[in-house]
Order: sequence, then structure tokens, then C-alpha cells
Amino acid sequence: MTDIVSQKIIKSINSQHSINGDCNLCFASITPLLRWTGITRQLFTEFPRELLAMYEAGQLGNVITLLTRRAQMAFCSINQYIDISAANTTALRDVYQQLVDDIARAIRQGRVHFDTLASAHGERLKQWLWKTNPMAASAGEAAGPRLTPVVCAEYSASLQLEVLQLELHSLKEPVLDLGCGPQAHMVRYLRSLGIEAFGVDRFIASQETFLRTGDWLDFHLPQQYYGTVVSNLSFSNHFVYHHLRDNEDSRRYAGKYMEILHALQPRGSYHYAPALPMIEQYLSAAHYRVNSYQVTPDFMSSVITRL
Repeated sequence: MTDIVSQKIIKSINSQHSINGDCNLCFASITPLLRWTGITRQLFTEFPRELLAMYEAGQLGNVITLLTRRAQMAFCSINQYIDISAANTTALRDVYQQLVDDIARAIRQGRVHFDTLASAHGERLKQWLWKTNPMAASAGEAAGPRLTPVVCAEYSASLQLEVLQLELHSLKEPVLDLGCGPQAHMVRYLRSLGIEAFGVDRFIASQETFLRTGDWLDFHLPQQYYGTVVSNLSFSNHFVYHHLRDNEDSRRYAGKYMEILHALQPRGSYHYAPALPMIEQYLSAAHYRVNSYQVTPDFMSSVITRL
């Protein structure tokens, strides 16, 4: 029975995100009433004792993890600059722990008021957004009740090689793709050629030993370890976004940028797009060589080589 209920829980989560994934939590400064699907209502009404037993046995940890992950994906599909670093992820997980606690309490009391549960959960999500990503929350106030997902393509390895000025015959190993994308096209291509390559991304579609799921701001780079680091429309794109807003995150990105450079072996190189002239101009010529390349009339890539 537990397996059947677990499968229905997953279907419930998928159905909830299908109707609420684009909901604007900050619309008109009023928490919207998140909707409950028929699948979810059926789960609560047909399997209340089973759900409560799983909760009391501490068996819903994976469910809370899945809820948190799906919420992160929904937020990032609307705004790719949402900060889901470790501390913010922990806070978001707490929101879903509270939702599960509320559901268990309602089942115990024999009164599952769906609108009350939805309202309380929506308010907590909104408060999480305001606390962790105030710029995104502020932008939501000026938008409509539904938000439009951002189309983020994962580019082919061949296009990335061209944009990032990468020469396979002289590629220094190991290679790290920072923001490799869910499919990790570049990492998989390089490894197919026998090149030691690794990737980091917030959302990895298929877990592999050479891929790490996580936020790049939380990822530690050992000093003088990597021969090549690459990031196409990922790390430097977010750096530019925060730099233009002159916020605290811009300083976090500046610190991580220098950590990346310190992680390069001597003669190692960091290839990225877009270029970052606001910080490149301050790099010591005695320690780094900076080369920038015109990709399009208004878009440049850079290669920083550690001397």
C-alpha cells in the first residue's frame, strides 16, 4: 500500500505544479489562493490514514525534498536569476516541511480545509521569496497574476566550443563546466573524446559521478586544480545581472570569480561568455592574460589565462 500511496503523492505533486507553477505569489501584494487539483484532493480523502502513518514514521523526507526541488525549478523557470544557494534552499525546505506538518495536523483533526492550507502555504512561499530574492518579489508586484516562463536553451557542444574559443587539441585537463545545464552537453562531449571533464549545475537531469547538483556559489574550487574552466551564459551572465543592480550578490560573485581564477593551474584558462570588463580591467597583468573576442556586434566572450 505504501508504494501505491507514494506513486499517488508523486502524481499529486506533478499535478499541483502543472496548475500553479506560473502563479505570481506577489501579485497586487495579495497572496493568491493556490489551487488544489482533483488528484491531490483524492489523495487526502482516500488515503488519510496511510499518509498520517507515513508522516509519523518519518517516511516523508524524500517527499519534502521533491517538493522543494520542484518549487526551485518552478521559480527558476520564471526567473533564472533566483538565488537557490544552500541557505535559501534550506529555508524553502522549511516552508514545505510546514506544509506537510499542516496537512498531518488537519488529517489528525479530521478536517482538511483545502483553502486554508493553500492560503497559509502561499503566504509562506511569498515571505520566502521576499526574504531571499527581494528583487524578484518586487518585480512580481508589477506583473499580472500569471508569470511567463523564460526560455533557456542548452546550447550544443560545438556552438559552445566556438563561442568560448576552445581548442580541443590544446585543452588543459581537468575541465570544469560551471553551469553545465541539465543535460551537460559539453561535459558529455568532452568525456566522449577521452577528456577528463566535470560539470556543476542547479538542475542535473541524470545523475553521474562526474556531475554535481548545486549552486555555483556553494561549490568549492580547490586552488590550482583545474586546467580549464568554462561557463557559457551561466556564471558571468548572473554576475552581470547583479553587477548592474549593485547589490550584495554582486560582491559574492566577484569573490567567486577570483576563486575560479585561483583554481586554475599555471597556464590554465577560464573561458566564459558574456565578457566581464568591469572586473577584467583590474586583473594583474603579472598574473593573468585577458583576451576578449567579439561573438556578435553586442556580445563578447573572454579567456583569462593564469600566467
